[in-house]
Amino acid sequence: MLRTTSRSRYFLDIEPGLRNRLKAFAALKGKTMKEWLTEAIIAKLEDEIDAAEGLAALADTEGTKSLEAYLESRKHRGNQPE
Repeated sequence: MLRTTSRSRYFLDIEPGLRNRLKAFAALKGKTMKEWLTEAIIAKLEDEIDAAEGLAALADTEGTKSLEAYLESRKHRGNQPE
């Protein structure tokens, strides 16, 4: 019976010095290199997604006002407590 898997395999060409550092660091964390790299990839993806969503939120100006309009509104309030 032929078994198929949904996982892909990737081979990385890593310099020996970097590989040794990676392997040692992963071992210190009680992980295999595969586990450590998988977690690192997921963290990087989450950071990239967060950055993209943050930039999209900055581009959304609905319901906002300019700095000039804000400062002008503060002038009209005078010394009234907020």
